[in-house]
Amino acid sequence: MRRGVTMAAVAALGSLVVGSWPGMPRAVADNPVCTATSCSFLLPSRNLGCEMSYHRGNDIPDETYCQTDSPPQTVRMSTDGSFKSCVGETCLGNPGEGTPTLGYGQSAAVGPFNCRSEVSGITCTVTSGRGFTISRAGITPVG
Repeated sequence: MRRGVTMAAVAALGSLVVGSWPGMPRAVADNPVCTATSCSFLLPSRNLGCEMSYHRGNDIPDETYCQTDSPPQTVRMSTDGSFKSCVGETCLGNPGEGTPTLGYGQSAAVGPFNCRSEVSGITCTVTSGRGFTISRAGITPVG
């Protein structure tokens, strides 16, 4: 048992040291739910989820996609902060099995995209500050 504790401590310390190495690129803002090229997460309510893709290749567009199940609505944002929304059941997709949760008050980032989770919804922007907020109340522009 002691060996397991020691190995866990070494692994945690290794993650801390590697994650704070000067010049090391970070794929996330507050929460380790992202890689350098993609990020998928649900909010704790499980009603709202997002996926960010940047330089993934294989004809996958650079965009942020978010949806709420109730009311059924989606929004897709490009790297310039422009977005398109869709309302209705036919717009919805399903999150992948095991999709992590992004806690309220936390942010996740990939490339130019940054999303901040709040109890009231999620706000996603690009580096220019343009973007959207999606919540039960609807989708509104930001910036």
